[in-house]
Amino acid sequence: MNLIYNKLIIFLCCLGFCATALDSNVLIPPTIICIICTCLISYFNKPVFSVIISGVFILISCIFPTFIFFLPVIAYDFYLTKEQYIIGAMAVPLLLHYFTITGTQLLMLLILFAASFLLKKHTTDLENLTKTYTTMRDETVEFSKKLEIRNKELMEKQDYEVNLATLNERNRIAREIHDNIGHILSRSILQVGALIAITSDNMLKEQLTQLKDSLTDGMNSIRNSIHNIHEESVDLYAKLEGLLQDFTFCDTYLDYNITTAPNAKATYSIIYIVKEALSNIIKHSNATHVTISLIEQPAIYQIIIKDNGTYTEAKEPVYGMGLQSMQERVNTLGGILNINTEDGYKIFISIPIHNKGDNHD
Repeated sequence: MNLIYNKLIIFLCCLGFCATALDSNVLIPPTIICIICTCLISYFNKPVFSVIISGVFILISCIFPTFIFFLPVIAYDFYLTKEQYIIGAMAVPLLLHYFTITGTQLLMLLILFAASFLLKKHTTDLENLTKTYTTMRDETVEFSKKLEIRNKELMEKQDYEVNLATLNERNRIAREIHDNIGHILSRSILQVGALIAITSDNMLKEQLTQLKDSLTDGMNSIRNSIHNIHEESVDLYAKLEGLLQDFTFCDTYLDYNITTAPNAKATYSIIYIVKEALSNIIKHSNATHVTISLIEQPAIYQIIIKDNGTYTEAKEPVYGMGLQSMQERVNTLGGILNINTEDGYKIFISIPIHNKGDNHD
């Protein structure tokens, strides 16, 4: 838009200069032709057409001296371009009509050429500066977004590592309780039971029986607590990563998009299903790539296990014991299992999302 305004300014200056120096009758043809030529140059905006159109205007200027007063308008489009030689060609009509125009007219014409050049240079520098600013702004925005994504990934990784460390610490505590306190209580229960068997005092036997029941209740309570801690300490993502690392039959890819951890029963079922699916691939498929996707939807977990193989025993993947066991586990979770054998082998499973602490036994 600035280029158009600049050309309009140069054109009006040339027109005003011609209006004071030339008769109005001879002013109309060069004005109209100048407008047509500069509009065509701007419309086509291609070097070949621009050179041809400007060449025609220069040729006309060689014949009719009134046209040379509009050469600065045509020259504006060629400053700071590869076609700057056109400006040099404009010296031809000026030399041809050197003795026709006055010194004042020549001076004004040179001033208009200089003004045209300065306007073009100023506008070009401004556009280059604007482009540089826009590029830097876009790069800054892009860098900020990348930095934000990176920070988010680092935070998620940090949260995952903290969670994993917490789970490992829970497992350690559960093992220590099981190995130390659990064994002590078990030994105590056995010793009390032995005392009950050999004592003949009924009152003492009754007290020992109450002591044994208390120890047994404490032992059961500890076992339940250890069981709950162990179940909450299962990291589904880590377990699946471990399964895929041990799976060397073909290439694998894990797409894990779950933010709400499934309850213990669903977690163990998913691990079993994936393990059984990988086992079926080894036994019955010639696949070279396996993708396992776990996606959390608003109300369900989606598990998609797909490979690019063709099964050597067509009946086994569809009716085998492995898939029947998968179906039973999915049914106990209230889910749905579907199989698609087009373009590879795909297992689609949908499991409702329940409360994290609800095991649905």
